[in-house]
Amino acid sequence: MENKLICQCCGMPLDESTFSKEIDGKINDKYCKWCYQDGKYTYTNMEDLINVCVKHMVPRFTESEARNYMEKILPNLEYWKNK
Repeated sequence: MENKLICQCCGMPLDESTFSKEIDGKINDKYCKWCYQDGKYTYTNMEDLINVCVKHMVPRFTESEARNYMEKILPNLEYWKNK
């Protein structure tokens, strides 16, 4: 089974097109380009991130389904474990 990379902030699957970059331009394969840009984290508040993600997950999921999913997975990701 292939080990898939996911953003350790938002949980989105990662590939070369969505990897973030450090300030020196090096690839960071732990975070997506929306959660981590030029060496800085975009989100410091989990609720803010959930609100953004839910907007992108609807209409594929209901707002309630998307919110419940995000509330369940985010606390288990590396970025949020230390918050």
